[in-house]
Amino acid sequence: MQVFTKHALAAAGLVLIASAAQAEMTGGQLKLSQSGFTDDFSVAKTNISGSVELAFGPQFGMQMDLGVNLLNFADETATNFVTHGTYKLGDSTAIGAFYGIDAVNGGSTDFYGVEAAQNFGTGGVQGYVAHAEDSGNSGTVMGISGGMVMGNGVGIGGSVDHGSFDGTSLTRYGVRGSFGLGESSKMFAELGALDTDAGSETYAKIGATYNFGENSGLMFGDRSLFNLLPGS
Repeated sequence: MQVFTKHALAAAGLVLIASAAQAEMTGGQLKLSQSGFTDDFSVAKTNISGSVELAFGPQFGMQMDLGVNLLNFADETATNFVTHGTYKLGDSTAIGAFYGIDAVNGGSTDFYGVEAAQNFGTGGVQGYVAHAEDSGNSGTVMGISGGMVMGNGVGIGGSVDHGSFDGTSLTRYGVRGSFGLGESSKMFAELGALDTDAGSETYAKIGATYNFGENSGLMFGDRSLFNLLPGS
C-alpha cells in the first residue's frame, strides 16, 4: 500500500479524466438495491449507483462510480464517487488502483487502494484492499467476492468485507442468488450478517442491475465504505 499514495492516485485519476474524450466506452452498470437488518428493517439503506468503464486501447482503462445512499436509519443522504485506473493483463484478468470520496452530513472520508479481478467461463472473482482516512481517523478495508451463472439465468455468489478503524472492527459476509431478465438485466437477493465488536446482526437485501456497453458490464465492482452497512 505504501507504493500508492492518495495524491499520486488522485493525479492519475485527473490525467485519465482529461483524456476521457479520446476513450471508448466498453461497459457500464446501473444498480438499485434496498437492504436492512432482518430484526429491524427500519435500520435500512437504499442504494442507487451507476458505473462506466472506458478503454484507452487494449490494456489501459478507467472506471468511474457514482452512488447515492439513502440511510434510512440516520435520515441522511450519503454520496460516493470513485475513479479506478485499470490495466488488463489479458482478456479475463485485470489489476487496478482506485481513489474515492464518501460524503455524508457535511463530512467526507477519502480512501484509496488496489484491486484485482479474474473472470472464468460464466463467473469470476475479485478482491481489493484500501486505506481510508478523514480528519484524525484512519482505517483499512479489504474484501473478496465471486460468483457464477449456473444456467437458465440463475446465478449464485458470495462476498466477505472487513474493516478496521482505530481499534473498531466489523465484518460483513453474505450469499447471493440472482435471476437474469434477458441478456442485460437481472434481479438479485442476498442474505448475510454484519459482525461488530458489539455482536452480530443478520441483513437481507434485494435489488436489480442493468448492464450496458460492449462488454455488457464491468470488470470491477463499485467501492465505498458504505458498502459495509448494512449490505453492499
